[in-house]
Amino acid sequence: MQIILISDLHLDDPARSAEAAAHAARVGAYLDRIGDCHPQAELCVIAGDLTNHGEPGAYRWLRQRVENLPFPTVPMLGNHDDRGAVREVFAGCADENGFIQSARRAGDFRLVFLDTHDPGSDAGLLCADRLAWLDRQLGDAGADGVCLVLHHPPCDIGDPVLDPIKLSNAGELAAVLRRHGNVRQIIFGHVHRSMFLVWNGHACASLDSLGDAARDTSPGRPATIALLQQIGDGLALSLKTLTV
Repeated sequence: MQIILISDLHLDDPARSAEAAAHAARVGAYLDRIGDCHPQAELCVIAGDLTNHGEPGAYRWLRQRVENLPFPTVPMLGNHDDRGAVREVFAGCADENGFIQSARRAGDFRLVFLDTHDPGSDAGLLCADRLAWLDRQLGDAGADGVCLVLHHPPCDIGDPVLDPIKLSNAGELAAVLRRHGNVRQIIFGHVHRSMFLVWNGHACASLDSLGDAARDTSPGRPATIALLQQIGDGLALSLKTLTV
């Protein structure tokens, strides 16, 4: 089992401007490099903020690029995204209530991808429907370990700008997790940096921004991606740098 995790592409519609097209081209080059380096990967997860402004043209560009990768891709929502546009462009990515969330088995673990988008807010939210959906997924997983992926961190990271716009109802999420006790790892984006933390006894990790790397045109500017692997009966999360 090898899962690739990236986040925060912050794409604009490449048709908008030369700058947007150049940024998209560099994001595409990083995606191609990921595919070249990890063709055996089971899945690539993009943990939200696919775009800057939720433009359908940006989502269409991204869909075309990921369709050329040697593995399937899971698009997730961040605060900069548009749920309706993602549903339209990435057919079949929504749950029964229209949220962009899903779950699948990988190795001996269950991966659960949550939609924390709250329209009009930079902070995240898990409404009653999304929490009920998560409750069912964790119940179905039983004693199997679960890796939870969401855009907004449920915990403070020590940043006075970002901490106020984390997941706004993290206490309700914590209550669901306590009820089942099978979440082994939480991974989130949003903060544009790689960090490792513990929240309510859960190992947490944040993902760097691939979009930030693509905006820096310095020769050899690396992008940081995360690799999630099963090793024995545990999970290992490692970071890898790629250049284009």
